[in-house]
Amino acid sequence: MTTGLATPAWAAPLGDGRRALLLLALFVLSWTLLEGVVGAQFQQPYHLMQIVWCRYAVHLACLLLVCGWREPSRLWRTRRPVFQLLRSLCMLVMPLSFALALVGGVGGHTVWALFWVAPLLILALSRGWLREAVPPLAWAAAALGALAAVLLLQPHWPAAPGRLAWPLAMAASFALYVAMTRQLREETVQANLFYTAAGVFALLTPLMPWVWVTPSAHDALVLAGIGVVGLLGLWALDRACEAAPVSLAAPVLVLHLAGMFGIESLARGSGPSRGQWLALLLIGVAVLLAWRVSAGPRGAPGTSP
Repeated sequence: MTTGLATPAWAAPLGDGRRALLLLALFVLSWTLLEGVVGAQFQQPYHLMQIVWCRYAVHLACLLLVCGWREPSRLWRTRRPVFQLLRSLCMLVMPLSFALALVGGVGGHTVWALFWVAPLLILALSRGWLREAVPPLAWAAAALGALAAVLLLQPHWPAAPGRLAWPLAMAASFALYVAMTRQLREETVQANLFYTAAGVFALLTPLMPWVWVTPSAHDALVLAGIGVVGLLGLWALDRACEAAPVSLAAPVLVLHLAGMFGIESLARGSGPSRGQWLALLLIGVAVLLAWRVSAGPRGAPGTSP
């Protein structure tokens, strides 16, 4: 028997776009915890490549323990091994570009201010390569996020424009990773996660004797935490890319910017300036637009992958 009452909006099942957005929000949360909380607990400095190598070593160990202990071969079973390994390279290019930008004299805030063109690049790849429709509101949300990054981080642009190549490479590698993950939506999540880590782990292993610093017990736990939290985040990102076109949720990535700014502000004990309040407002508007976009076309319950 029907009651004739409409289902409330809050009780309706989530569409694919909304599910993708919430999964990306989980990715952002894990990313923020990884960089702003867990990664800040080291008691001594380590080479960035050692941290990356340890992260993916723990990542692989967790996959073997959770998914591969009965049938390990299902972790590397894929129809596109070359594409998988090329995608893995993006996860090496991203931190390497960050490090090279800093070595080249570009400040950390400047690097991150430029990085936030990444959602715009994701939308461009979604439209030009994946042939997915990109709603105008998605472009607007991503552009607001990029503007907010400049207002919030107040970058100091280097006199030599060529130094900006590394921050842009960092943004491009992340955007390409997201688009390639969308291309692999027919593969198993376990295989995608395995190859993400395996490629970076294999390439960095020969470098370890030259950069290795034996961690204390405390720092070993921190490294393990980075690996576990990072794995959770990449799982959420993979599932988001599987659920719906990346254009429906990509602008919500800018929440990471707000999260990291909040953590830095708490550490400094100082609040935002007027310009930074404006930036936070723009991030809020961008997220609201992303939420609207993730609903798909008006009248549609969701968007199929």
